[in-house]
Amino acid sequence: MIRCTRYSPKIVPIYHVPSEHLWEMYSLNSNSWKKIDADVPHSYCSIEHAYLNGVCHWLDKTETDVYLVSFDFCKESFITTPIPSYVYDSLDFHLVRRRLMVLNGSIAFMVHDTEASTFHISILGELGVKESWTKLFVVGPLPCLGHFVGAGKKGNILLRKKDSELAWFDLITGMIGVTTERFY
Repeated sequence: MIRCTRYSPKIVPIYHVPSEHLWEMYSLNSNSWKKIDADVPHSYCSIEHAYLNGVCHWLDKTETDVYLVSFDFCKESFITTPIPSYVYDSLDFHLVRRRLMVLNGSIAFMVHDTEASTFHISILGELGVKESWTKLFVVGPLPCLGHFVGAGKKGNILLRKKDSELAWFDLITGMIGVTTERFY
């Protein structure tokens, strides 16, 4: 487990002093937290995260950019990978939902444009290389689909429809299937 703690090195009102971040990694062997001495990007503590092959990934942003932060637990190091502008430039970022997931053994970034009812799906080829993002699909427009639920191991993306039924998108066939189950 990894955590980021925000603190102020001086005792003054928090709005007067820029806060700093302390990154720590929890060790099961020693049952304690260990400070990570690395150049760590600031994080707004995204709830979007994915874990793949000993590396934890999450989304972060600055005033102008969105990027992927990856922490390698074996090397105890961080890697940042910019999200290419083609993923979100044509979208109003206030009207989209962003999801990070593992899809077919790769880190994937999905943007759900709620206004246009489309899903844009890209996968990452190599950590730290912005140009290695590959846009796989733009699914839709499908006004009946509500939001992303999860990704399956066989390349299916599970979605919740607006009527609370479940649907899946098969990346191999490009077909959408519907279950008869309701999801509340």
